[in-house]
Amino acid sequence: MEESYRAILKNSSLLLVEDDKRVGESFAKVLRLYLKEVFLAHDGEEGFRLYKEKNPDILITDVRMPKLNGIELIKKIRRENSKIPIIITSAYSDQDYLLEAIKLSLIEYIIKPMKEEDLKRVLKESAKQLSNSSNLFFIQEGLFYDYKNKIFIRNGKKVTLTKKEIELVELLLLNRGNLVTKEKIENTLYSYEEAPPSALKNIIFKLRKKLPNDIIKTYGKLGYFIEKE
Repeated sequence: MEESYRAILKNSSLLLVEDDKRVGESFAKVLRLYLKEVFLAHDGEEGFRLYKEKNPDILITDVRMPKLNGIELIKKIRRENSKIPIIITSAYSDQDYLLEAIKLSLIEYIIKPMKEEDLKRVLKESAKQLSNSSNLFFIQEGLFYDYKNKIFIRNGKKVTLTKKEIELVELLLLNRGNLVTKEKIENTLYSYEEAPPSALKNIIFKLRKKLPNDIIKTYGKLGYFIEKE
């Protein structure tokens, strides 16, 4: 999965609605490897309550559930939100459910168990859909990063970046809140060539001239990071 999509997911939340508690907790643990937050509900009514309360960016729901099934839940959500990416997971390839699901603008209807490649595919498609509806990611007051156009928006003005600056910024945003070592950065930016002397230091220097000084933090001689919101 491309880093831009991984970064979008790392800045997004997901609501998982699964009536089997053991399966739900296990699946949620996997999803947290990809997303900023994962909320878990065990029936359709709880799912709708959490949707209203948490306003998640992505929904994954089972079909056959007590109180409110997955199709009914999606219909309620679609009355309010036509853009949220939705994935159905089900142990059944029920023809009636499939026909209903087609009308609900889903990312996909997946028969359980979901394989790793299926999960990565639907998460990538969800991230792509999110990027199309909102390209801007909040960094701090007056500063956003636009993943689609690969620029910063600073106080309403565009800040253009070089290719290496883009690669560095997206790597730091992907690991936002965590130290990224100089070695990892150089291996990413110069994967097919040797890093020129002082190249990374020069990129950081030029980025800091374009952005507020406090955005890219230095951690001793080890590396750099961008703080979480």
